[in-house]
Amino acid sequence: MLARTVHPCDIHAIARMCGVKLHNSADNRSSGRKPGHCYCKPTVRAIGRRHGEQHLAMVLKLINSTDNGHDLHAATLQAVSAVLLTGEVVLNAALFLAMDEIDLGKLRTAAKALPGSTADVMAGALLALLTGPAIARRIAC
Repeated sequence: MLARTVHPCDIHAIARMCGVKLHNSADNRSSGRKPGHCYCKPTVRAIGRRHGEQHLAMVLKLINSTDNGHDLHAATLQAVSAVLLTGEVVLNAALFLAMDEIDLGKLRTAAKALPGSTADVMAGALLALLTGPAIARRIAC
């Protein structure tokens, strides 16, 4: 079995840098979340430890600096992280513009209605939305 690398990660410093305020999950409210408030520290910590602080910062920035700052839910964080890890999206200003056009809250609601984990369904849909049909085009032999 392969050993996983555990990266040191100061989630509070990274969150502050990205304009995100971390709260304890016990304080979670299902409605009335303010943009930039996150109640899933275990998920933030897991992403940072598994993939590093730079990756975590990009995940938080992609969600919080677009019109999706109110959707810092665990499944959303996991989905955005998974999409970035595919290598199919280019990290540039166009990605932020594209993310600004996507309502992650609506996408999460739709993903909950489908079989599979919410994060996995969201990741697949988000990848398709960001790459368009190019992700599935056949390559001529």
